[in-house]
Amino acid sequence: MERRAPQRSLQLTTPLPLALVALLLFLQLTNPARVWSWLLVGLTTILVIAYLWARQMRDNVIARRELRGTWVVVGDVLQEHFRLQNGSFLPVLWAEVVDGSNVPGYSANRVETAPAQGARYWQTRGRCQRRGLFTLGPWELHLGDPFGLFRVVYRYADTRTLLVYPRVMHLPVLNLPRGAAEGASRTSQRSVEPTVAASGVRDYVPGDALRRVHWPITAHRDALMVREFDLEPSGNLWIVLDLERGVQAGEGQESTEEYGVVLAASLAAEMLRQNRAVGLVAFGQEPAFALPQRGQAQLWRLLHLLAGVSVGSDRPLAGVLEEISPTLGRGLTLVVITPSPNPDWIAPLLPLMRRGIAPAAILLDRASFDGREQDGGSVAALRGLLAEQGVPSHVIGKGFPFRPLVPYRRQQVVYRVLRGTGRVVAMEVEEEV
Repeated sequence: MERRAPQRSLQLTTPLPLALVALLLFLQLTNPARVWSWLLVGLTTILVIAYLWARQMRDNVIARRELRGTWVVVGDVLQEHFRLQNGSFLPVLWAEVVDGSNVPGYSANRVETAPAQGARYWQTRGRCQRRGLFTLGPWELHLGDPFGLFRVVYRYADTRTLLVYPRVMHLPVLNLPRGAAEGASRTSQRSVEPTVAASGVRDYVPGDALRRVHWPITAHRDALMVREFDLEPSGNLWIVLDLERGVQAGEGQESTEEYGVVLAASLAAEMLRQNRAVGLVAFGQEPAFALPQRGQAQLWRLLHLLAGVSVGSDRPLAGVLEEISPTLGRGLTLVVITPSPNPDWIAPLLPLMRRGIAPAAILLDRASFDGREQDGGSVAALRGLLAEQGVPSHVIGKGFPFRPLVPYRRQQVVYRVLRGTGRVVAMEVEEEV
C-alpha cells in the first residue's frame, strides 16, 4: 500500500497568551512601568521559544505504523509496529497517537517520547474478539512544546483493511447422510439417467432411449436389451446457516449467531479435508452464497463469506429453503444450522428428499443461550419431528467445548533484546494460529 504524506498543522492551543501580550503592551503604552516591560519580554520570549520548538516538531518528525499480514482469526493477537523518528535537534517531550481503528478489543492509542536526532520503536497488541471486516486507521500524531502553548498535528488518512476470520473448531461426531447421485459405485438403487457405471442389462420397454440399448447383447440374444446404471453416494454438501433475526439468542461470542458461524466454518473445513465439495447459503443483512467446490481455495472463500455475515434478515428458514430448492440440484447432502424452534422449516425438506437429497440438522439450543434452564423441551420435540421424517439431527448448546481443528502457520516478526549489549534485533518466528 502506497503511503500518502500526512497533513501537518501547527496550532495555538489557547489564545490566552496573545491576549496577555496585547494587555501588557497596552498597559506599557498607557501606564509605563518596569514590571510591564519584564512581563512583556518574558511572555514574548516564552511564546517565541514554544513556537520555534513546535515548528521543529512539525518539520522534522516522521511516524510510521506497520502490520504484517492482512488477516487474523478470532482469538488471535493483532500486533502493529510503530516508529517515531525525530530529526530535530530538540527532543520530542510527548507524542500522542490517536487511533481511529474500529477493531473490537484493539487500540493503538499511546503516548511516547523521542530523543533529539533519535528514534523510538514500540508495539501495540490486542486480541481479536470478533470476526468481520475492520479498518486500521486513520490516525493522528499529536506533539507539542514543553509549555503546552502550541500543538502539532499529523493527520494520516491511510487506512488498511483487516479481515478477522472465524476460527475453525473440532466438531462432535456428525454422522451425516449422503445423497444419491449418478456415479460409479454400486448400490441397490438404479439411475434414471446414464452414468459411467452400468450395473447390468434388462429387456427394452417402450420409452427407453435408444442410446441406452446394449447392441452387442441385443445381437447375441436377438432381442432389444438396455443397460441399467448405478447411483453413488454424492459427496456434494450444502450448508444452510439460519440468520433470521427473530430466532437468535445470546450476546457476543456466546450467541447462536457466532456458534452458527463457527459450526458452518468448522463443518466446511472438515468436509473439504475429506475432498468433498462444499457450498454455503446464509441470508443475513447481506446474502452469502457459494456454489459447492473442492480444495483449500474454497475453504478461504467460505471463511471470507462467513467473516462478513451478520444477523439482520426477517426471512424465515422455511422461505430460504423453498427459495434455494431449484438451485440445489439432485443427490447431495444438505445440512441446516439453526436455532429456530419453529417446525415449519421441516416441510420444505420433504420435496428435497424425494429428489435424492439427504438432509441433516444441527440445532442450536436457544434455551441455553437465553440463560434459562436448559430443559430441552422444544429442541426435543423438534428432534422428534425430524426423526419421524428420517432426518438426523444434533444439538449444540452454549458452552460447547470447541477446540481448534486446523492450526495455521505463518511468519511473525518479534523484537528481542540481546543480553550484554542491550541491542534490539528483529527476528522472524513461525507461529500457529
